[in-house]
Amino acid sequence: MSGITFKPLYFLSLAIPFSVIFGNYFGGLYVGASVFLGLVIFPLLDLLWGKGLDENPEDASPFFFDFILYSHVFLQFIALGTFFYFVMSEPGSSLLILATLSTGLSTGISGIVVAHELIHRKGIPKYCGYLLLWSATYMHFESEHVQGHHKYVGTDLDPASARANEGLQYFFLRTVPQQFFSSWKIASKRSNSVIFHSAALFLLIEISTLLVLYFLFGSLIFFAFLGQCLVAIYLLEYVNYIRHWGLRREAKDRITPQTSWQSNARLSRYVLVELTRHADHHLFANRPYQSLRSYEDAPNLPTGYFGCFYLALLPPLWKKVMTPRLP
Repeated sequence: MSGITFKPLYFLSLAIPFSVIFGNYFGGLYVGASVFLGLVIFPLLDLLWGKGLDENPEDASPFFFDFILYSHVFLQFIALGTFFYFVMSEPGSSLLILATLSTGLSTGISGIVVAHELIHRKGIPKYCGYLLLWSATYMHFESEHVQGHHKYVGTDLDPASARANEGLQYFFLRTVPQQFFSSWKIASKRSNSVIFHSAALFLLIEISTLLVLYFLFGSLIFFAFLGQCLVAIYLLEYVNYIRHWGLRREAKDRITPQTSWQSNARLSRYVLVELTRHADHHLFANRPYQSLRSYEDAPNLPTGYFGCFYLALLPPLWKKVMTPRLP
C-alpha cells in the first residue's frame, strides 16, 4: 500500500452540509445557501468544469477517503440538529420551506449518497450507513439495494431501474412503494419470517422516531423532518432514474458496463464521492469509491448528476437528448 493519498477536491463534497449548518444556525436568507449552491452553482460547474478521467492508485491508502465519508456522517447529524434549532425558532413559512429543501439536499448527499457507499461494507461502516439512512427514514434501502437492485439491475424485476418510456415523476411514484415491498420480500426470505425480519425492524425504528419527534417536539418539527426526508428521497430516486434509464437486459444476461450510465464530470465526481462512476460500481459493488474506474464502452450521461437535474425534470427534452445515447 502506498502512502496516504491526499486529494483535496473531495473536500468539495462537504460544501453542502457546511452551508446547511451555517444557514440553519444563522437563519434568514442564509438558510437558502445550499439550495443556491446545489441547484444553481453546481449545475453550472458541472457544465463548465468539464470531465476528468483521473483515477486514484489501486493501492492508495484509504485513510483520507474514509475521513471524507465519516466527516459526512458527523456533519449530517449536526445539520439535522441545526435544522431543528431553526424550526423551533418558528420562522416564517417561506424560510421554513427553504430550510427544509436545504436540509433535505444535505440529507440526500451526506445522508443517502454516503450511506450508499457504506452499506456495501461490513462492521462499523455498515452501521454508519444504517444511521445515515435512518436520518432519511429510508433504512429499507439497504436490503433492497444490496440484495435486490444489484442482482436485478436493468431487468423487469428491479423497481429501481427506469424504463425508457418513464418520466422522472412517474418513476418516482412507481419506484418508492415497489422498493419498499421489494425490501420486505427480500428480508422475509432471508429470515424465513413474514414479520420478524430487518425490514420490519427498520420500519419500527422509523415509526418510533417519528412518534418521539411528534410527541416531544410537536407537529412543526415532525412535519419539517418528514419534509426534508421527502426531499432527500426524491433526490435519491432522481439519481436512480438517470443512472439506469432505458438500459435493459434479460435476467439471464450478465451485468456489463452497458447496464449503467456513467459520468466523468469533475464536479459531480468529487461532490458525490464518485457516485457517477456507476458502471464500475455494479461490476465491483464492494470496490471503495476512490478506486472506481471509468469504462470506454459504458454509456455516458451528457454531463454530471447536478447538470442533468433540470434536463430530467422535462421528460420530452430528456428523451430527446438521451435516446441517441442509448447503446
